[in-house]
Amino acid sequence: MSSLAFVKWLPVSRDMQQRQFPVKAREGHNSCVLNGPDGFKSLVITGGFSDDQGVTVITLQKGLEAHNSNWGWTRLTPRFSDEPTFVYGASLTLLPPALSEEMEKDRFMRLRPGVMKKNVAKAVRFGGFEGGGYSGETNEVWVLTIVDYDYEDDSLDQFAVWEKMETQGTRPKARAYHSATLIHDRYLVIIGGMTQLGSCIEESILDIQTWKWIDLSCEGEPRGRHGHSVVWDKRRDRLVMFGGGSGTDLLRTGTDCNEVWELKMKGINAMHRSPARSQSCSDNDDTMWEWSKIHNNTLSPRNNSDSVNSGDDIDSDGSREGNNHADSSLSPSESLCLGRCHNAMKISPDAVLLMFGGGRPSTNGMLGYDLANDAFLRPNVKGPLPVPRFTGVASFLETEGYILVHGGFNDATGGAVLDMNVLDLAPSLRRHFTGFPLDEDRQSQESVSDEAARNGQYGANPNPRQMSALQRLLLAQLYEAQMNGL
Repeated sequence: MSSLAFVKWLPVSRDMQQRQFPVKAREGHNSCVLNGPDGFKSLVITGGFSDDQGVTVITLQKGLEAHNSNWGWTRLTPRFSDEPTFVYGASLTLLPPALSEEMEKDRFMRLRPGVMKKNVAKAVRFGGFEGGGYSGETNEVWVLTIVDYDYEDDSLDQFAVWEKMETQGTRPKARAYHSATLIHDRYLVIIGGMTQLGSCIEESILDIQTWKWIDLSCEGEPRGRHGHSVVWDKRRDRLVMFGGGSGTDLLRTGTDCNEVWELKMKGINAMHRSPARSQSCSDNDDTMWEWSKIHNNTLSPRNNSDSVNSGDDIDSDGSREGNNHADSSLSPSESLCLGRCHNAMKISPDAVLLMFGGGRPSTNGMLGYDLANDAFLRPNVKGPLPVPRFTGVASFLETEGYILVHGGFNDATGGAVLDMNVLDLAPSLRRHFTGFPLDEDRQSQESVSDEAARNGQYGANPNPRQMSALQRLLLAQLYEAQMNGL
């Protein structure tokens, strides 16, 4: 039901967020959609640059009627568990339901007699920074378990458990702001990320059935990056990587990597069929994975038109564009959606939605990508535009046709965003959304201009004494708006 032809923003009530919702303004946090019992599903928000280490679970009715019911939420304090460290810039990936049930078996069943039903959902967390100032990167693997009980006396119970996993094999480089993509419901592919010494591109695979790291060799690697996104294009047997940035932090160093790459996974299907082969992906040429560039840097001087054209250009690094690959012709403001710490979701077998991102300046823009033709799409966006941001979370509710966006960092105000929005991917159905109370009179935020995107740079924060009186006034107004929860 999801389409990129027409989408609409629905702003969630600021009053509800300020007074009731437990997750306050934050950045670098995680979200993950979990399947629940009896037609319900949950969305988990946790972590980030915050002293709140609780787990917030948003529960909604599953299916097309999700818009017509109130979404509840619970803040859980993890119990019966190891103590996870403060972390930001980590990844959180849903584990397959069958694997969750197999891992759980009869654990926690004797907490109280009279259990009628138990539902278990699990997600795996990798990496992140444990110290301030982009320091203390880790390569630890943790599993978050959300348990729901239904008892004979009609009472309910829900709790969260963190468990540190002991993995086998050679552990990969510690990092944060990487990508983690699950393929074949078994292999978690880790790509890129940030360390204290810079950004890397190192690829690693974790077998989540055996918790073993698998050796992997790749050819034609891109330069190191963080804050990128990767989707599994199952129909074409490849991973597609969008954008990202370089450097050792999110605002003061490096540049945005406004490119699109594909990683051909040679031998992955044979490896999946034969677990004995999964010890190494580099034993022979059949299992060597290969990078190739689909789109050059979309901020190159020639890319300023409003159309997406075909071409046959050869980039300076020898990669070729053309044939089935459309030449990228994005404006500077559109290219920010490929910038560091954007959000990307595969909303259908052939369509990806990219939004926000770009660090300095941040954007509230949106782009689509057609995997079948390797071409960019421009959605028709309605509703009030949210605050520009990057390093927030966005979760795709597939059956329901919504995306829930929370938090992030806004470079203009210099702070985390207290702002939650719902993107309706099927507004033509004219559904009346009641999951959260909405701000019917919310004013739309300004979109980022091409000039601002063209002039943006990573470096020291602007000095107020070097600003004009009008610039200082506008910055003060932005800070006031931030404090009011925009």
